[in-house]
This record gives sequence, C-alpha cells and structure tokens, in this order.
Amino acid sequence: MMKKFSKAQLRNFKEKFFKNIGKIKQPLFYRLLFAILINSPALMFHLAASWIKMRRWRKIGTCLKFIKRNNLAFENIDVTTLSVESVSGGVSNANQIWKFRNRFGGETAYFVKVFTPIGSFWAKHLPLVTPFPFIYGRHTHQRFTVDMLSRVQLADQGVPVPRLIAYDTVQGIMVAEYLKGETVDEILTRIADLGRIDENEREVIRRCGFGLGKVHRAGFSLIDTQPVNCIWIESEKKVYFTDLEFCTREDKRGWDVGYFLCFLALRLPEDLKREVSEIFLENYQKERPLNLEDVQKTIVQLKEFLPVFQAVLDIRQFTPEELFREFVLG
Repeated sequence: MMKKFSKAQLRNFKEKFFKNIGKIKQPLFYRLLFAILINSPALMFHLAASWIKMRRWRKIGTCLKFIKRNNLAFENIDVTTLSVESVSGGVSNANQIWKFRNRFGGETAYFVKVFTPIGSFWAKHLPLVTPFPFIYGRHTHQRFTVDMLSRVQLADQGVPVPRLIAYDTVQGIMVAEYLKGETVDEILTRIADLGRIDENEREVIRRCGFGLGKVHRAGFSLIDTQPVNCIWIESEKKVYFTDLEFCTREDKRGWDVGYFLCFLALRLPEDLKREVSEIFLENYQKERPLNLEDVQKTIVQLKEFLPVFQAVLDIRQFTPEELFREFVLG
C-alpha cells in the first residue's frame, strides 16, 4: 500500500535527494547536466504530456469508461464503488490501485499501469549518457506492447509475473492483479537495519537468483532488474517480476545480474552485500550458467552511477503528484 508522507518527510526527502546529487563525481554530473539542458525542450514537452495523461486517468469517469469497454473482465465487482488511488513508483509511468466492493461482500483490488511519454523519453536518452542498454522499442505504445506480451510469454514458462486482467492498446493502459507483498528493496533495507540476514530473507534472495536464472533460461532479458521491481509473496514463496516494458530476447544476462547486484551496494554494508551476492549468484547458477566476467564488467561500469541510483530510489517512494507539488510548487 502507498505510504502517506507529511510535508516534513517530503522536505527531508528533498534535502536527501540533493545531497545524493552532490555525491556525483563532477565529470559525470556535468555530462548529465549537459544532456538535461540540451534536451530540456523535449523533456518539458514529455513531462507536460505525461502529466495531462496522469490527471485524466485519475478521474473516476475515465476509469469507468475503460471498465465498460472491458466489462467481461470485471464481472464480479460493483463498479459504483470504484476508488482510484495513486501509488508510488517515480515519474516514468503512473501507477494506481483500483478498489471495488465485489459481489461476494469483500473487496477486490487491481494494479493499474498508465504508460506515459516521459518513460519513453528516459528509454531514448538514458543509453546516450549511461551504460543502460539501448532499447529497441522506445515509444510509449511499444513499451506497452512489450510489457503486455512479455508477461504472457513469461507466465507460459512458469516465471511468476502479475496476471494480466485487461488492457487498452490505444491508450496504453494495463490492469493486472494486485500483489500484496513486499518489494525486495524493502527486504534489503530491513536486512541492513537488522545487520544480519535470517532464513526467511535468505529464501527471498535465493528465489531472486533462481527466478532471474529461469527468466534467462526461457530466453528473455528483463533489463530493469532493480530489486524494487521484484515483489516477494511469502504465502507462495515466490518472487514476482513486475516491470517488463524493456523485456527483450537479446542476450543481456550480464547486465541483468550486474544491475541487480549494484543495488545491493546502496542498501547493504560490505559484509552483508558480499553474503547476499553469494546467495543470489549461487542460486542463479543452479538454473543457468553465468559469465561472471560480464557481470563484473557491468558492476564496474555502474559504480559511478550509484549516487544517481540512490536518488532514483528516493524518488520512487512518491507519487508523481507528490513530486510535482514538492519540486514545482514548493
């Protein structure tokens, strides 16, 4: 569920965000700044277009029209009880939870992903200034199509992904099952707070390694393998992969593993990072052999970007509306 943040917490986030930006080495900082400035007209256009789309899909009437067009997927819910809640996830796309009373007296919830132009802007420009892989399908409708088809294909291979409920190929809207669990990033933070890893958390990391190995054995690379995109469902003892819009048949195994491991350095002290990495790699290789040189190459390439990743993780705690109010309206 989405956390509610006070104004003081938002201000603290803003201070922390700029502190992390200050940790970026000067050559990289100026390279990123130059890229932002030179692309600022396109950036502003994509932000504005994304904001308009996000606001439109916050309206109950817009959502009800979608439900009416896909009414066979929503047969057992009372549409008059719909509530729409924005949830955190940054600014690349708009994430929502739709809640209804169902016809059996309980509550039904769905996760909704609204694909926005700003996500396509990042997909196009990140490879120009970072080691992030070049994305073949970068336009909004292409990212949507890749996400939708990939989750169907991965599910056929036994990879845990959220079940697709309904979609709109014209608007680029996807409704999936709502998973009640913890992100692996939250679990890493808990490991760091405790200063140790217990057996339950070991199982989470084992399932991350095994699951990504299974993805690669099925012939897919995910690209965006951040732990925050992995959800642990304890009752099923499964890790679900949730962000599939960059999924590809291209061999990016070294990137997928290295990118995941880089985020361990942001959350864990050195001794725990080493232990968690070993658990992950050991279980990955039970499913699929791995070229560790490729992984290490990715980690070295990404090392200078760690402060940027930390800033992105901080941003992802908030909804686009919260970020707009804090950074634009002050």
